Amino acid sequence: MNGKSNGNKFRNLMRVGNFTKHAIEDFEQNIVNQKDYLEKVKENESSKNLE
Repeated sequence: MNGKSNGNKFRNLMRVGNFTKHAIEDFEQNIVNQKDYLEKVKENESSKNLE
């Protein structure tokens, strides 16, 4: 039973790792694709602070 539990933990850890890896890759790709990304973020923060 302990081996099965360890196997599940390992699979879950792999899933989290893959999810994180793909999320970072998508984030990096979006930054490359979007010009003036930081300016858009600052504008968005400014507009939220005004509400």
